[in-house]
Amino acid sequence: MATRVFSQQPDLVAALPQLLAHARRFFAAQVDVRSASPPDRADLLLAQVTLSFESARYPGRGTFGIASVRPSPTDLADAEAAETRGRAGGMAQLAARCQALWVITPEGEISGSAELQLSALLASVALGPVLPGDGSTLYGVRGAMERAEKAAQSAN
Repeated sequence: MATRVFSQQPDLVAALPQLLAHARRFFAAQVDVRSASPPDRADLLLAQVTLSFESARYPGRGTFGIASVRPSPTDLADAEAAETRGRAGGMAQLAARCQALWVITPEGEISGSAELQLSALLASVALGPVLPGDGSTLYGVRGAMERAEKAAQSAN
């Protein structure tokens, strides 16, 4: 399963400038927008973006597709189950308040902890929790970056 980031930001495309600013300012990362849905689409919640990501903080780079969709009842049930598994008190309630879900799909070869770092970056703008592909727990920006740091340390 893909990494999912629950988002209080309803328009992924409109959030791109903030995402790029956060990448440089808080994450020591370079993010380039390769493609994006048009800003004047019929349903602003639905979007597709392709980003390239490279981190200067922890080793990691790659290209990712991000689809913005409405969270389904299954997504919310997955969040509740992950909250219980990971003892992530209150994170499922936060997920339930989010009107969008950003689904991260790696495209091509991904190195290091790029996906973890990208999920942290997205969560910093989305103001919602991250549900990793394994469904083990829910976490926020700090949790994603702690996992990225551990991955970098174990690679050394």
